[in-house]
Amino acid sequence: MGIEHRWSSRKNINIDVSLYYPPVGMINGKTRNISLEGMFINLKGVCLPPQARLEICFTAETRGTATEHRLPAYVVHGSDEGVGLMLQHVGYREFDALRYMLNAA
Repeated sequence: MGIEHRWSSRKNINIDVSLYYPPVGMINGKTRNISLEGMFINLKGVCLPPQARLEICFTAETRGTATEHRLPAYVVHGSDEGVGLMLQHVGYREFDALRYMLNAA
């Protein structure tokens, strides 16, 4: 299992997400917890390799407007339940959506 470096705490938040992993395509899942640096996604019957690069797609309501977000991430660890992901290169709009979701939880 890889080492995770978290700077913010994770909050238990359950939202539907899709993971775009090019070798497989779209994989549907649900977040278990989210932080500003990453999240754990519950996946049913899907195993992704450590270090796999993918994109997290989700819709979040920010200040009353539903907006689709896409976040680049990679797999830090996996289990039978799902995958732990670390976010990469999060832009201001996506960072703001994550922060809004964490504060609303």
